[in-house]
Amino acid sequence: MVGFLTFLSRHVMKVLAASLVIGLASPVLASLLNPLLAAAVWLLLVISLLRVDPGEAMGHLRRPGRVIIMLIWTLAVTPVLVWGLLSWVAVPLGISDGVAAGMVLAAASAPLISTPALALLMGLDGAFVMVFMIAAMALVPLTLPTVALSLLGLEMAVGAGELMARLVLLIGSAMLTAALLRRFLGGVRVRSWAPALDGSAVFMLMVFAIAIMDGLTARLMAEPSTVLYITLLSFVVYTGLIVVTVLSFAIILPGWGRKVILSAGFAAGCRNLAIILAVLPASADPDTILYFAAGQFPIYIMPAVLRPIMLRLVGKAPT
Repeated sequence: MVGFLTFLSRHVMKVLAASLVIGLASPVLASLLNPLLAAAVWLLLVISLLRVDPGEAMGHLRRPGRVIIMLIWTLAVTPVLVWGLLSWVAVPLGISDGVAAGMVLAAASAPLISTPALALLMGLDGAFVMVFMIAAMALVPLTLPTVALSLLGLEMAVGAGELMARLVLLIGSAMLTAALLRRFLGGVRVRSWAPALDGSAVFMLMVFAIAIMDGLTARLMAEPSTVLYITLLSFVVYTGLIVVTVLSFAIILPGWGRKVILSAGFAAGCRNLAIILAVLPASADPDTILYFAAGQFPIYIMPAVLRPIMLRLVGKAPT
């Protein structure tokens, strides 16, 4: 079993991309795994918390300025930037209102729970990404409804208090579990299990990738051109958020250093679309729902493209 998990960690990017293909090609399997989405997300968070060094995380907490800047940038600035750009190009490019809403909401969401794990595999600052992700997850119940109402005029189906309670339960229980495991096993043993833990994280990502494809195959067969165009737009948003963040921070905040700036850019691109799906009203535009499903493709494919680039930029040899 350990050998299998180690194999997954060594071939993570190929495995993640293949998982999407499996989910699309096997709608029955996707439907069977769909009920495991919540469990996969929780286990992934526990593994990510185990892999991040507590000392490094506390170091970022002692310098909260970086995290605060990232919170303002990702939860407030980027959705306004995307909304402003779409107000100019949506009509000429044939972007429907539903897809535009999905793009703005994606730019207003917190980072994916898997982002710290992927950041570590790219040689980036996983501790910084983890601290920022948890802070963003705590604030997004307050900021997302504001963005939805002020920019898009959408009413959220779940109140901020209820969503906050769900997030506190999810993140709090994962943090407690990871802390107990680290205390029981010891830091040295946890570090020695790094390849197996990375492989376990990849396995959880596989389960999530296959399960999230449930229902997308039928839509792809019915409207291939629409699905492909929306998928292309999701790649543009994902890549655009990374590039704009890295360039902006490199110019404005060069003192952060290359590794932290690249980590910030990666976190800005990997947004948690599942949170938004949970709070959208039943009357939400089908194109918005489709955008969130199609948005899984850059999330799982782009790390394979970015990993060798990030490793070289931070001075590590790709393996």
